[in-house]
Amino acid sequence: MKKALVLLSVVALVAMVSTSAFAERWGKPGANLAKGQTSVGLEYSYIEHTVDFKAPSFVGGPFVTPINGEHQEQENQLLVRLGYGVTDQLEAFIKLGGISTNVEDAFFNGLLQMEDKLEGSLEFAVIGGLSATLLQSGDFRLGAQAQVGFHQLNDTDSDDITLYSTQLPFSAINQSIHSDVLTFEGALLASYTIGKVTPYGGLCMWLRESNARYQAYTPTLSPLWVLDISTDQEEWFGGVCGVNYAITDNVRVGIEMTGVSEGVGLSVGMNVAL
Repeated sequence: MKKALVLLSVVALVAMVSTSAFAERWGKPGANLAKGQTSVGLEYSYIEHTVDFKAPSFVGGPFVTPINGEHQEQENQLLVRLGYGVTDQLEAFIKLGGISTNVEDAFFNGLLQMEDKLEGSLEFAVIGGLSATLLQSGDFRLGAQAQVGFHQLNDTDSDDITLYSTQLPFSAINQSIHSDVLTFEGALLASYTIGKVTPYGGLCMWLRESNARYQAYTPTLSPLWVLDISTDQEEWFGGVCGVNYAITDNVRVGIEMTGVSEGVGLSVGMNVAL
């Protein structure tokens, strides 16, 4: 039975990694470094969730009007993770990399009578946090993790929320959107190690706070219109499940799925203890 569980976990890991990539968002619960030990890792995450636009109504004229209400947002995250063992039971980490964001049908273009998407460029992101082992009993472990992150969203792509200046008389007008995004995430996870394979799962929470500024401007960057778009603070609760595989004593790969009330996420990654 034990061998069957190990084989099943390995097959699931290989199948998912082969269709996705490498490393996980939360990973094996608790602290995975000895005191004073360091690690480096790479993780990729794809996240879909809702975002609620709340902007004043106005007659756009040559401008594109934000569409109020809920929209589906997609995020792609590629991050380098650096870890440090504060104690044998507590690990600190920082993640550095880039996040790109897309929001479908976020704006309405009155001139073209069509909806435009928000397609953000790849922006720098920083995330810091702690991972702690709360209980270790044989191969069973209970751990908690919390992290705070910040990134920006910028879109000035002429194919998206501009006025298609080569086709329209408003050739001197461009548009852009900028947003600062602050996130907090926490998880309480349990795992059971079977040989080199560690399946895990538990509860998680996402908190997100962001506001956006929309601008229409001339080539001289003189603003013609500035509009602030507020979004409700999002509070999402859900669950996490994943599997971690030890290639060697110091090298681990993993994959996991996160599901919350307003979104889902798939993460893959690799970590190397130095």
